[in-house]
Amino acid sequence: MTDDRGTGDLTFLIEQHKKEIWEYKMKESELIKTQNQLRGSKSIIDELSSQLTDLKRDNKYLAQQVNDYREQLRKAGL
Repeated sequence: MTDDRGTGDLTFLIEQHKKEIWEYKMKESELIKTQNQLRGSKSIIDELSSQLTDLKRDNKYLAQQVNDYREQLRKAGL
């Protein structure tokens, strides 16, 4: 069977339009998937950033404690 419909045939145009719609839906699906991945990654980065801030604060506190203990030991003659 040969397709003897021309480019002006309504059924041909409808089929072409359906194919284009399908392609755009696939592209949209990929974009949504990528957007969701980026949002998830941003969420993880934000969480890790806040944890890093907390760790820096803890490290400063611990460093101060070590210095305080050293000073106490030095004053005790050790």
